[in-house]
Amino acid sequence: MKKTKIGAFAALFLICCAASASTTEVKESVSGSVDFVKTASDNKKQSASVVFANRLQKELNANNLKGAIALCEKSPDVLEKDPELKTLLCALYFSDGQYDKVISNAEAVLEKNDKNIEALELISMANHAKGDRKAYQATAQRILAVDPYNPSVNIQQGQDYAVAKKYKLARTSYAKALKGDSKNEDALFGFAQMSYYLNDVDSSKRTFEKIIEQNPESAISYAYLGKLSAEDQNYLRAESLVKKAISLEPSNYDYYMDLGNYLRSQGKFDAAAATWQKAASLDPTYFLAYAYLAGIYDERDMFDKALENYHMVIKTNPKYFYAYEETAILEYHAGNYQNAISYFNKAYEYSQSLSYKLMIAACFYKMKKPLDAKNVLIPVLKTLNRDSLDYLMARFYSDGFNHNAENALIQRIEKEENSQKKGKMQFYMGLFAEVMGGDSGALDWYAKVTAMQAPMFFEYRIAEWAMKAAAEKKE
Repeated sequence: MKKTKIGAFAALFLICCAASASTTEVKESVSGSVDFVKTASDNKKQSASVVFANRLQKELNANNLKGAIALCEKSPDVLEKDPELKTLLCALYFSDGQYDKVISNAEAVLEKNDKNIEALELISMANHAKGDRKAYQATAQRILAVDPYNPSVNIQQGQDYAVAKKYKLARTSYAKALKGDSKNEDALFGFAQMSYYLNDVDSSKRTFEKIIEQNPESAISYAYLGKLSAEDQNYLRAESLVKKAISLEPSNYDYYMDLGNYLRSQGKFDAAAATWQKAASLDPTYFLAYAYLAGIYDERDMFDKALENYHMVIKTNPKYFYAYEETAILEYHAGNYQNAISYFNKAYEYSQSLSYKLMIAACFYKMKKPLDAKNVLIPVLKTLNRDSLDYLMARFYSDGFNHNAENALIQRIEKEENSQKKGKMQFYMGLFAEVMGGDSGALDWYAKVTAMQAPMFFEYRIAEWAMKAAAEKKE
């Protein structure tokens, strides 16, 4: 049960109060609130019920939760045992987070009518809010025994299954809720969302469209329809749909992130970047927009802006490992070797890859600090198998150039069967040649790396940059 259901309880109770008063008419507004209009004959003293109802209406209209609760607790004797009032009071307690009072008052209602669904729902939701799973499940079963397709319970069970990523069970629960109330928007949304997760595109699309038919201002339904269009590679329609969602909820971070993706997929890179910048402005403390911005700037060789945004990723999400590696690479490319060392060290804290230590050693060599390069690798050598290729490479970097060691290492690399491993080691042979001043030898090795098909290691980018720089120098 949601807090918005309080209005329904309030309206029901106020109508009941007024029905017994011959001197008062009841007018229910479009918004669901209740107004009491005096008739010409209303010159007599109003009943206690109507006076109470008017006062309660005033508190509810003012959103004065505490005041409404206090009024109910001090209600006239004639109303103290009224089940509608008790139920309304339970709903007020629920909104105020007084879950034990919800349960005790709802149980009092059930003493008179053990099949009162509203009271059972309130107990169920209070137990769920308290985290008392056993009591919640027991109450849910009491409700389902009376009403198997009860929307409230089935929706809550659907949400629980969804959190546990049991999407099929969640969708089944939402389907049951829809049997109880075919127009329930929460149930429709849950069913549509679970269908989306289960890749049942047609069911998801139909259900989101049904929600919009009922509620044309359902921003999230437009957003999901945009996702479905994007998965069908109809990015223009996806863009239109998510823009509709944004027009309804202009401060929704996720919608701007989606819009940026759709624009990027259409090749509208500047527009995508502007959209992610908007998302970042909406929540400067969240890392995702910065990560997307860093990526798009990096792809377009706008390295200064990429670095700026990777730094923001690290600031807003220090545990985002990938950002340390990317920042280190770009700092290295910019010639900021001390910064690169810092970020490679940070990346090493999350993943003890020899690559990071070799890059740190290379940075020290470029800074003319060979002793520091050696000291970086000495502790690492103790952790490696002496017969491994990793050990031979780390030893080569640590000891400095040795012709015999180089030949042995080259032979070992040529025998390596794993193409990714072989490519990485070819890169480090080239990098070592570079830091030792052998530019032509370095390019020979880098050429072998860049000739690979879709390598999956970060060193490939550095080899590409080196080859590109050499080509530009020749021109």
